[in-house]
Amino acid sequence: MPVGRLHGAIAVAIAAALAAFVRPNRLGEVHAEVGYRVASRPDTVLAPDVAFLARDRLDAPLSDRYVEGAPTLAIEIMSPEDREADVARKIELYLDGGAERVWIVRPRNRTVTVHRPGGDAHTYSARDTLTSEDAAFPEPGFEPPPRRALRRSLTLPEPAAGIIAA
Repeated sequence: MPVGRLHGAIAVAIAAALAAFVRPNRLGEVHAEVGYRVASRPDTVLAPDVAFLARDRLDAPLSDRYVEGAPTLAIEIMSPEDREADVARKIELYLDGGAERVWIVRPRNRTVTVHRPGGDAHTYSARDTLTSEDAAFPEPGFEPPPRRALRRSLTLPEPAAGIIAA
């Protein structure tokens, strides 16, 4: 389903911030709207707004086929029409499919909730800082504040969207 400017701006900013850390550290790939087959019989394919796929999962050449299994990190940005029950089901599917982390970005609430296998979840506000651990990165040093991911929900004209440093 198409999304609005705010949603798109946040997704691009998060993807850029992740890629700025992932690429130089050779951790894997950052994707936007790529399909991941998280379950079979019946096939269940999800396309997170942004995803990180760890290097050890990059055994297949680039193709237009869906990625088998969940991404290492799946990021979903809530839109006003999203239902909490649907989001909870996606979290369950990602984690059951092998994701190590799932982020739910709620621009209206200005929070990012990080979900881990086993049911552990922590919600970060603008005063908190996400870390490499929150992104399932094996390399330390990724620490963008969530407030940058949520800044666009305050004013649209701001040039820095998402978690990219201004």
